[in-house]
Amino acid sequence: MNRSTISPAWISRPSNAAAALFLLSYPTVTLVVHGGASALQLAATFVSLIALALPDNSETPGVDRVTIATCVALASPLAATLISELWYGNLVFSLLDAPSRFVAAVPILLAMRRVPAKILRWSDLSFAIGAIAGCLVLLITQRAEDDRLAGPFLDAIHFGDIALVLGALSALSLNWWRKDAVPVRLVKIVGLLAGLYASALTGTRGGWLAIPAIALIVYLRKKKSAGRRVLIPLAVFAAIVVVGASSAAVRDRVLLVWSDLVQYTHGYKDTSTGVRLQLYEAALMLMREHLVFGVGPNGFADSMHALASAGRLTPLAAAFGRGETHNQMLFYAANYGLIGGLAGIALHLVPCLMFGKYLRASTSQVRGAALMGLTFVVSFWIFGLSVETFDLKMVASFYAAVIGILGGIATSPALAPAAERGANPSISGSQSSCSAS
Repeated sequence: MNRSTISPAWISRPSNAAAALFLLSYPTVTLVVHGGASALQLAATFVSLIALALPDNSETPGVDRVTIATCVALASPLAATLISELWYGNLVFSLLDAPSRFVAAVPILLAMRRVPAKILRWSDLSFAIGAIAGCLVLLITQRAEDDRLAGPFLDAIHFGDIALVLGALSALSLNWWRKDAVPVRLVKIVGLLAGLYASALTGTRGGWLAIPAIALIVYLRKKKSAGRRVLIPLAVFAAIVVVGASSAAVRDRVLLVWSDLVQYTHGYKDTSTGVRLQLYEAALMLMREHLVFGVGPNGFADSMHALASAGRLTPLAAAFGRGETHNQMLFYAANYGLIGGLAGIALHLVPCLMFGKYLRASTSQVRGAALMGLTFVVSFWIFGLSVETFDLKMVASFYAAVIGILGGIATSPALAPAAERGANPSISGSQSSCSAS
């Protein structure tokens, strides 16, 4: 029997059920199940590859150029890491694991474009449930890390960042697929507050920098009414004030940044902020000295002893630097040079361009997914300014999988108006899903 004549009907129901389960559960599994983010992403990638290998009887239009560029951008960190390792003749396979998770999201994104709209709707409450579950597990386990709470298997910074962005996506999902009933609205609002509260409990100061950016993005996009443009950022900031006012730890950690900076200018550099500033200076110096290919795999960590001996770092900063650079972009640039830095930029910028394109789509579901995707990527870029975001494979899996989910929904032909689908059998290079509203 010819492959083109094989009907995939026998697998459509199980694959749709798997897609629905993945869409609904992935955010929750990330924060609740140890290893769940990676395992579920890899399982979704495997199922997606099977689905893509089958003939597509729905005649899904071709992929447009910005979506193809996003797929290439997701592969760029793996390529940059491999090129630098080959240049230095030092293949460290463990360093290829995290960037490979970005590549694994490509089949997810492409397969999501084939999923029926009624299945895609299972994503509606997923972010709210994830934020609430994350906050609950934080309160139940009560695992202390220094003077703040951390997840049962995840450090405070990464847990707080993920909880915060899930809370933001919960709020942005209001009236996403339809006008939400009152109980659904309440769940999503509770999801926002749970994400903010979980972030406050973890004391993740770097993540809080994303909150004004999220408010600004929403403010600029919600142009239908002046009232909505004002109310949305005010609601976000009101929630922040409520959470912050209820937590002395939040206020103390914010004030501590100023204290650290004052001490840094007076020569005392061994504070939380001071250590980061020292590591940033070291990363920039190493990048200038090894411009194209960087210092190589694990090169930044291996340079710490020499830099401390030369007096360019304090011993405490060098000790922290052996663990991470505390900045994702500088990690790529210092270890893998210009090609690594460009890969890090592409990993964030190109998905932003894809989501930005679909912000003006004809259908509200596509616009909603695009706004959530843009918010998600910008938030992670901001998170990466003060922490090495993808030093944990599960966080890389989470970032990649959510881009795959929201990117697949935003570019889904099933959500494009019938007139657009008929007029554009192939949307490659077209604006089929991006006509102005």
